[in-house]
Amino acid sequence: MDVLTGIVIAIVTVVVVVTTTIVVGLVVLFRRRGNPGLTVRAPGTRTGAVTVTSNLTALRQRAGTLLVQLDDAIRDADDELGFALAQFGPEKTRPYADAVATARGHVSEAFRLSQALDDVEADTPREQREWTLQIIALCEKAESQLATQDRAFQSLRSSEVNAAGTLAELRAAVAAVHERREEAREKLQRLAKDFVPDTLAAVVGNVEEAEKRLAAASTIADAAAPAIAQSGVNSVSTDLYEATQLAREAEQLLDAVDRTAEDLATASTAVAALRAATRETLVEAAHQRDTAPDPATAADILSAMTAVDATVVDAPGRANPVADLDRIGDAVAGLDLALAGARNQTERLAHARTAYDGTRVSAKSQIAVARDLIGQKGASAAARTRLAEAERQLMLADAALPTDPVEALDAIRRAVIHARDADALARY
Repeated sequence: MDVLTGIVIAIVTVVVVVTTTIVVGLVVLFRRRGNPGLTVRAPGTRTGAVTVTSNLTALRQRAGTLLVQLDDAIRDADDELGFALAQFGPEKTRPYADAVATARGHVSEAFRLSQALDDVEADTPREQREWTLQIIALCEKAESQLATQDRAFQSLRSSEVNAAGTLAELRAAVAAVHERREEAREKLQRLAKDFVPDTLAAVVGNVEEAEKRLAAASTIADAAAPAIAQSGVNSVSTDLYEATQLAREAEQLLDAVDRTAEDLATASTAVAALRAATRETLVEAAHQRDTAPDPATAADILSAMTAVDATVVDAPGRANPVADLDRIGDAVAGLDLALAGARNQTERLAHARTAYDGTRVSAKSQIAVARDLIGQKGASAAARTRLAEAERQLMLADAALPTDPVEALDAIRRAVIHARDADALARY
């Protein structure tokens, strides 16, 4: 009986101890579930446990710091806005005022979330983390908006303070462009004697347009001058900016005349070189025609030669080198196709390089004309798309030339086609 009694007592003792342990564990667990300081050990680690409390504490500290900084920044911005309104008026300061109002809305929402975190109602660790991150995001966004507008405002203030210097620079720019007018007018007159009107269509009225812009710039400058003091803030930056833009546009109009003259000279040289190279190609074509493997090939070569013959003859009267480059290039492309089967690879590459040079001059010239038309008159999205594609094909052609002249020639021909389309769409 003593042994049996001992066994029973031992069993009862074990049950009591186990039950007590379980109850204590459950109590501790449930207490900790409501405690954001619950320790969570990182998987695979034996020491260095990371606590939710420490993470939240760091986030809350960052959020609090940002809130304080942003609240102070808005107060400073309010003061700055008051000075700005007095100096520049509501129109120029509206973007800054809008940024301050938006930032104030963000900080108000951030303070609301901060209050929700600090109230007596218990929040889960997940809620605390999400709200704290929202506070940080709101503060950072508002701070970025204020910083952007502050930089813009400082630039405005700088331009206003330097208004006298800006006016002097403007008048100097207008005078410099004025001096170029007669030279540009004489250049257009010389070009009109040597080249057909189509080649000058994009710039024929540029001198007159430049004079209009210069006159408008001078009028604005004269009107702004009395309001400019030699020191202090002057609320004329918008007027001076507009006048400066007009002077710059006048300069660009005269630049286009100079560039057109250079392009036509380059195109004329390229036409002469292409005609000489094409005559050599015709000699080769005649040999290939006489040794063609079959009558059909010979007939194709002869037909292509006839078309090329017509393009290498110097036409009387005023020149159109860009059109000549296109005509010769198109005819040579047809001859290339007829000769492709009879040529070896080396000959094809050499001929492609020769044809490439003239076609590239045509592409660059037509791209420049289309770009000027779009810049001066505006154009549809379709015209701008064709121009962008022409420029892209030009880049592809230049990149392909060292390794694949045939592909480069194909690309530069595509650039010409797209430039023609852009020109046509810009005009109509």
